[in-house]
Amino acid sequence: MKVAFAIKNLLIYLAALIAGIVFASFHGGPVAYAPLTVLLLFLPVSVIYILISFKLLRVYQEIEVHKLTKGEVHKYRAVFENAGIFPIHNMAVGVYKDRCNLYDIPEGTRISLDSGQKQELHSGINCLFAGAYYIGIENVSFSDPFHILEITFDVPYSFRALVKPRITDIAGKALDLENLFNSTGQKSYRLYEDIPGNDLRAYRKGDSLASVNWKVSARLSDLMVRLPDRMEKRTLTIIMNACNIPEREWDTEFLKGRDFFLEFVVSAARHFSDQGIPVTIIYPAGKIFEKKIDSRDDFDTFYESVSEGVFYSSEGEYRKLQELITVHKKTGNSRDTWIAINEQPKDRDNFIDIYE
Repeated sequence: MKVAFAIKNLLIYLAALIAGIVFASFHGGPVAYAPLTVLLLFLPVSVIYILISFKLLRVYQEIEVHKLTKGEVHKYRAVFENAGIFPIHNMAVGVYKDRCNLYDIPEGTRISLDSGQKQELHSGINCLFAGAYYIGIENVSFSDPFHILEITFDVPYSFRALVKPRITDIAGKALDLENLFNSTGQKSYRLYEDIPGNDLRAYRKGDSLASVNWKVSARLSDLMVRLPDRMEKRTLTIIMNACNIPEREWDTEFLKGRDFFLEFVVSAARHFSDQGIPVTIIYPAGKIFEKKIDSRDDFDTFYESVSEGVFYSSEGEYRKLQELITVHKKTGNSRDTWIAINEQPKDRDNFIDIYE
């Protein structure tokens, strides 16, 4: 709750109050004390009226989709309901203008509601950053009839959007590990080498004659074909080193950093999955999760999961992730590559650490 005074109107009110006190002290009687009583009770009664009005105010917000993608425009609806018996006059609406565009609901929109009345506001909305954060109506402000003071409250029912990052190729050049390391280790479940291997099976209609092993076929008196080996790839693990900052401290700069962080990680996951390189991503979603991505379906599952929010349920989960990074930073492994993508690095130009 925030309270602000209009200095000019407040000075006029104080001057009238002082004049009323002086007049009552010299003359007395109902003519003097009636206006003085009104002046003395005006602000306290106004504050009580405002508190009751806010307590009985209902605010509902919704978007036409459960999840939206950064940059897309969707339909947004806000409903204001006065559940009290006293009217609400000239209430001002404040919006989260630093993180979303509400095209038809400008900052400071005024609303008046009679007892039991509902009013709806409709607008197109465009979320500016990826992540899970509050959007839409941020607060409402009430004022007394003479605009001496204004009290601002956060809305009683905030609306959290789940905004998916855009899928881009920003991680392609930074994480072109096939040119940096030899391809050894884990085999892909869905990609195969071009040259047939040593595994055999019976010939099936449609198999290439070039894959037939004629010596084995002659010995077994049945056509046998050689199967290609699964493509061998280096084992890759990406750690999403997300920062641990309370949501109440999220400002515009934080949301910009989180947006880039999510977009880069999603780009990295898509980069490796498109190349057929199996990659395991370790990320915080309350607890620390591991997700192996070796197909487009795996990528889609991870993409949906990380769009629902990256956060730690406790300080212990954050320490667990930091200890994991420290262990691989010190030891390394010649058959594995570990990549830590840091959300808030000390050097903004070097936000990737590679341990191998």
